[in-house]
Amino acid sequence: MISQVYSPAKINIFLKIEGRESESGMHFINSLFAPIDLFDTIDIAESGSFSVVTEGISENIPTEKNIIFKAYSALQSYVGKELPKFEVIIRKTIPSGAGLGGGSSNAAAFLKFLNEYCKLNLSLTQLVEIASKVGSDVPFFILGKPAIVSGTGDKIETVELPESGKFFVLVNPEIHVDTKLAYSLFDKTYPDCGTSNRVPENFSWKKEHIFNDFEEIVFAEFPGIAKVKTELELAGASKVFMSGSGSTLIAMTKSEETAQKIVAEFSKRFKTVRRITTTTCK
Repeated sequence: MISQVYSPAKINIFLKIEGRESESGMHFINSLFAPIDLFDTIDIAESGSFSVVTEGISENIPTEKNIIFKAYSALQSYVGKELPKFEVIIRKTIPSGAGLGGGSSNAAAFLKFLNEYCKLNLSLTQLVEIASKVGSDVPFFILGKPAIVSGTGDKIETVELPESGKFFVLVNPEIHVDTKLAYSLFDKTYPDCGTSNRVPENFSWKKEHIFNDFEEIVFAEFPGIAKVKTELELAGASKVFMSGSGSTLIAMTKSEETAQKIVAEFSKRFKTVRRITTTTCK
């Protein structure tokens, strides 16, 4: 192994779907993203051939379909020369199909590794340009700071999060939600994207500033997620919100004691339950 890098998950503190691009059908969003201290570990070694193995998930993803290989190919195309080949092992802690951006984060971490290891000297702007060809969330992870992400994910404005005075617990209900399905369900329910949620002009941690346009339709399709949200509220959470297209829930509490109680109670049922804080990507 020549290097070990860490790639963080993210949460959506609010997520508004504002419309669709007529030609591509891609959706316009307005969302507050924040990296959190839940990480995948990526072990990297030079090799005679390029390979990616993902540990910690049941799905077997062929190398040529892995987003890390897509990132490697996009970077090679951008610089116009052949890069060394690597054996990559992703040790997953971030659950997939969970609204936490694990795959996109893996791709961004690998792009930054390649830039440094291969001495490409690409700027952050250039890395973001390459990342945009890999996936809509990948540019955010290149920048690696809390940000307002808008458009089709191509517009990113980093921000400072205000102090919350709250404690946060992440609970993954172990229900896989496909993002394409979530958007399809949303389009059927809101053909004009006209939900009642409104993006705050100046974000604070008020309850009305924390929302997710996917929640209603995802909960209807996967009532098990809605059930866990209700249970978290009954356990003392002052606010519970879903990240991305689901299924991960974030419980916000007013006291550390309540947060610890939620961790202890829900860890008995689910694998990924932990206290979280926001972080930045290195």
